[in-house]
Amino acid sequence: MKKLFITDYVGLSTRLEALALAFVISDYYGHEVCLDWPELDSFKVVGAKEQGLGIAGRMGALRMRNYSDELFYKIKDHDKVILRTHKGPAHLLERYYIPTAQRVKLRPDYVYQIRETFGRYANRPVVGVHIRRGDFKVANGDVFDANHTEWPGTPTWWYEFVLGKIAAVHKNAAFFISCTGDSDSFQELKKNFDVFELPTSSPYGYKGPDHDSKRHPMADLFALACCNVIVGSTCSTFSHYAANALGAPSTCLVPPPKTRRDDPQCGSLDLYGKGAYTWYKSCREGTNLKLIAKQADLPEAKPVQFKWL
Repeated sequence: MKKLFITDYVGLSTRLEALALAFVISDYYGHEVCLDWPELDSFKVVGAKEQGLGIAGRMGALRMRNYSDELFYKIKDHDKVILRTHKGPAHLLERYYIPTAQRVKLRPDYVYQIRETFGRYANRPVVGVHIRRGDFKVANGDVFDANHTEWPGTPTWWYEFVLGKIAAVHKNAAFFISCTGDSDSFQELKKNFDVFELPTSSPYGYKGPDHDSKRHPMADLFALACCNVIVGSTCSTFSHYAANALGAPSTCLVPPPKTRRDDPQCGSLDLYGKGAYTWYKSCREGTNLKLIAKQADLPEAKPVQFKWL
């Protein structure tokens, strides 16, 4: 039996990105998709099997750490493939991206918690807010530069600016917040805006402070995807997967590649069905980014939608 393995080699959302390539390979070469992820106690991937690779399983396996046409064609000669990248043939990945995301099913009790929590904000516009910290470091000073470091942390002052703009347009807006670490680190947002979280806790401490969060990451990811507007974190695939893969299309608000605290700017991205490569390029180079010059340019925030859950 041919098998393709995705191990716990990187953060959750980036592994979810790799699923599209996994199912391309499965359909083209007949490999069964096998996942060895600690978070699979909270969701399932239809068509994939939960199975570890083991030491013996690594012997003779084709390791895909990046993509090339030559490597892709070699897959047919290998019964075992270890996939460690989401990069692949663009013309195939784009066809598979949304159908693959639709295979990802959250555990019913977490779906219930999302419905119960958002139900308290019925008929009010709800905006998702994702704040990525951990190994995404916020640079010192009053300038945000998406290209200053590999994983740039979007500063809190930028979130305050954007949430203020939204609240000025939508007086009764509520903000669902998902963050790395503990939301108590963002007291400015809690003080100035109607902010809430899911009543969940994360059982995963396996990656340490780089990816740690107080709330359950998979439940947060699906909750963000229920919001039609998401204030995101530059270059974070967590923001991207929620906005552009799960559920209905969402508009993601991010800073331009460079902006200052004394003159902050914001742009919108609509990349539904596009993979991580397009997301990274848009965040770092401003490709596809529509700058918001005035409040009227802000996307209209709407009540959350549950039908897709």
